[in-house]
Formats: sequence, C-alpha cells, structure tokens
Amino acid sequence: MDGMSIDLRDYQLEAFDRARAEIRNGARRILIVAPTGSGKTVLASALMQMARAKGSRASFVVDRLSLIEQTSETFDRYGLQHGVIQGGHERWAPALPLQLCSVQTLARRRWPETNLDIFDEAHVLHATHKKRLQADGLVIGLTATPFTRGLGKYFDAVINVTTTRKLIDAKWLASYRMFSCVEPDMAGVTVKSTGEWDDKQASDKALKVVGDVVAEYIKHGEDRKFICSGVDTAHVEELARQFAASGINVATYTYLDDEGDRVETTREFRKPTSIIRGLITVTAASRGFDVPDVSCIIMARPLRKSLAEHIQLLGRGLRIADGKTDCLVLDHSGNCARFFADCEEFFDNGLAELDDGKPKKERKKPTPKEREPMKCPSCNALHAPMPSCPSCGHEYPRRQSVQHVPGTLKEMMTGNHRALLLRTLWPMVCGYVARKHSGEVAAKKALGIYKGITGQFPPYGTNWHTTQHAEPNAEAMGKILECQIRFARSQKATGSAAA
Repeated sequence: MDGMSIDLRDYQLEAFDRARAEIRNGARRILIVAPTGSGKTVLASALMQMARAKGSRASFVVDRLSLIEQTSETFDRYGLQHGVIQGGHERWAPALPLQLCSVQTLARRRWPETNLDIFDEAHVLHATHKKRLQADGLVIGLTATPFTRGLGKYFDAVINVTTTRKLIDAKWLASYRMFSCVEPDMAGVTVKSTGEWDDKQASDKALKVVGDVVAEYIKHGEDRKFICSGVDTAHVEELARQFAASGINVATYTYLDDEGDRVETTREFRKPTSIIRGLITVTAASRGFDVPDVSCIIMARPLRKSLAEHIQLLGRGLRIADGKTDCLVLDHSGNCARFFADCEEFFDNGLAELDDGKPKKERKKPTPKEREPMKCPSCNALHAPMPSCPSCGHEYPRRQSVQHVPGTLKEMMTGNHRALLLRTLWPMVCGYVARKHSGEVAAKKALGIYKGITGQFPPYGTNWHTTQHAEPNAEAMGKILECQIRFARSQKATGSAAA
C-alpha cells in the first residue's frame, strides 16, 4: 500500500481498501462498522498516516477525555506526530498536520483546518459532530455498535469490517461464558421516554441484590480482573463498599471521581500486576475503554432497550491477553437473556443497514427458537441450545418427539425458519431477477424482493453475484409476483398522494 508502514490484518486491510474505493467513488461520509477488539484505532492510525503521506491535514475526534491518552499512546507507537486539542493539554500544537481532538473542546473552539476528520464511537453524534458532517470535508466514522436511531441520515456509505464471531473463531477475540445470576425484580419500575427504566427506581431495585453480586464473584469469579456496571453513582458506591468489605480491592470510575484520580486509577488498572481487582462504573468505562486482561464482566445495571450499551460492556472483556483463556460474564441484570437473540445475530452477521430515522410500524418479531437461550439448571450458564451445557457438561433430556421439517415456503415463513428460507427462496429470487436485470441493479432488486416476502434482508455477506441462481417454483413465483404487485400499488399510491 502506498506509503503504508502500519501492519494491518487481512480484514483491516480490506476495510481500508474499501474505504479508499468509496472515497474514489465520491462518498464523503463513510461509517466503518468494526467489532470491539477488531482494531478501530489501528485503522484510524492507518487513515491518519495516509492523510499525512498525501500532505493533507487530519483530525481524530474522541468523545471522552479518558480516550485522549489511550489514543495518543497508539499514535506515538506508530510514529504519528500529532497535536492534542483539549483544554490545557501539554501536547497542544495546532501547527501539526495531525490532531487528536476532544469533541467537548471542539464545541467551544473553531474546528482545525483539515481535509479528513475521523470520528471515534460515531454512533454517539454530538451537535459538534453533526455540524461538521454538514460541511464539505471528508468524514469517516468508526463504531462497534451502529444501532443509533437515524444514524443512516448522516452517512452515505457503510463498511462492515468483519464480525465478532469470526474474530472469536480466529482467536483475535476471547470466547465468553455467560451465567444468569440473581437479578432485581423490575416489575412496576417506570419506563422513561427513552425506553429505559427510571434510574432512581432501577437503582433502588438493584441495591437489593448487591450482596449477591459480591457473593457470586467470590464463589465463581476465580479472582479475575473485572469491570462491573452499576445503575447510578449510589449503586456504584454501595457495590464498591461491599466488595471492599469482603477484602476485594476495587475502584470506582464515575463523573463524581476527581479527573486526576480517574487518570491514576486507569493507569494502575491497566497494569497486568494491578492492585485494583475490579473497576465499578455506570457507563464511563463501557465504551472505548481498553484493558485487555479484564476477563470478567459483572452486569449489575438492568437495561431494557439499549443493545448497544450491552454489547459495549460485554466487549470490554473480549480482548485477548497473555494467559487469558476466556471472558466470564456474571449477569445480575437479566441483560444477557433479554438481548440474547439480537446480540448473537449481530455477532454472527453484523448489521445489514443503518436506521434512517423514519417512523416504522411496530411489528413484533418472533424470536427464532434456535436463538432462545438455555439456562443450565446445574451451573446457571446461559448458552445457545445444545445437547449439554458447554460450561459444566450437564446433559439435557432428549426430546422424543419427531421434528417436522417444513416443506413449503408458507411453513418456513410462519415458523420463521430463516436459514432454510435463505437456502431455498434466496436462489430462486436471484434466478427471477436475473431474467431482466444484471449487476448492482439486480443485486438491489433481489434484496428488495426477498425482504418484501420475508420481512427481513438476508444476513450480511449474502451476495447476489456469488449465489447459484435457481428457477423459481410455482409457490416462489406466486410470492414474488405478489410482492411485485404490492410494491407497484404502493408506488402508485405514493404518486397519487404527491399529486
């Protein structure tokens, strides 16, 4: 690669090349979706180096002060001389072509003259980000959790780097074991307009099981270094008090802690020989906070809707480190079961498309039976259905009933047999579209028809060009024509309304 001295893994190199191709094709706002641990900061470093090699100016923008030092160390490691735009920072050097910026500081100052801006954690867009996105410059966003409502309005190209499951299989990320522990009873807790539970009420509920959180770690935590989530600062403080009373050295990491103390806490916690066994936080250490030898995640903050927050916290334990075998998840929130299907789907397939912010009909999606988690009655491990518990080996009773294999599209759709639908219907849709279209037009037509019939796009990675096309049978042809008629009527209705 031209001027590139940073070694990239194969999937990182592919993402880098795809980003350059999108730029050449005219894209100006590109979102790169990369799982936790896939090396987003390395990609950012490569992009910054590319800008420097071309004689351009570039900025890397983070939304947390704690990430300034972490990212600056990475840039130094790759020999990227840079200034830091953060109030009173010792590396203030606005003349340098590469700048590491705090978005909070940029909100109060003029944006530096740049040709390229890279946004870290781009699923959280501040007003300053959005204003910059409206300018003419080139913006590349990086995120591991692209679920934010309306995110698709701000980016005109999306690149999925790889999936969490592929990284785990390739040993670039650690595997994980989930255990469903005592959790608070959330019945009757008020739901806010955001869809999440009221913090004060949720905290009151969560405080009742703090003793169980500590006891479970002592019993099953294997003295691992851990990060624990709390509902609010009162909950965090009580968790810290009870851990300390049990002889476990922990530190809190919240907005109430002095900034200098947080820097010292972070520096100590990063050491492999740290005297701090656990870090207890609300959200401050759940996004972009990288301590690879953390091998236990304690979920004590119940989440009702925020899949992104759940995945971000889980991701803090998935990085690999010397001597680390896996990540132990002790769930005192119910989140692992609550988000199991959506989390596993995202880990397996990534995200097909960004939310465009337009109102959508609420449609209850049936959970595929193969995605419903099983809870081991012996050790409380939470896992995908299988004959025996992967944690303790407990064997489940065998089902005696004969499983019916659906033979028609109607049976597949009503039973939500997604894998079987993909194997049978998708090739026939591709075969039908190939009669009249080719190239990218055909690919988009096929995706639209498949979604029109099944209600969902094929999993990420499904490709019209590489699919072996098949001739539609009578039932598939009927579904395709029915979908085409519905689409034509909706277009006609839209046209009449516009007129």
